[in-house]
Amino acid sequence: MTDRKSYDVTARKDGRWWFVNVPELDVAGQARNAAEIDEVAREIIGLWLDIEPTAFDVELDVEIPGDARAAWERSKALEAAARKESAEAASFARRAVASLRAEGLTYKDVGIVLGLSPQRVQQLSKTDAETFAKSD
Repeated sequence: MTDRKSYDVTARKDGRWWFVNVPELDVAGQARNAAEIDEVAREIIGLWLDIEPTAFDVELDVEIPGDARAAWERSKALEAAARKESAEAASFARRAVASLRAEGLTYKDVGIVLGLSPQRVQQLSKTDAETFAKSD
């Protein structure tokens, strides 16, 4: 199996057009909209090297214009923090269920105490048992 050549391509909004640049080849082109960027990149690379546009891979880096970049980066950071906190909350929920089950409470009783359905308590118990089994 042969490795396919990959080209890094950058794109940024420039007025009404998207400026598409292939630094490795020192060539550039324009796309009318973001949906055309990949196609334009492949076309200019293919024409420059006289090869089929499907004969290589494209690694695309699209510059997010204006204030949208800061908002998007903040959104992604908050999303990552929320995922981490959600995982931590689930871990504590499993601990609470395991602790109450160890005290001899039934799934139904644990559900009443924690405000969960017995089915959710069973799910948390099963997840907790699987976690302990994997750590052995």
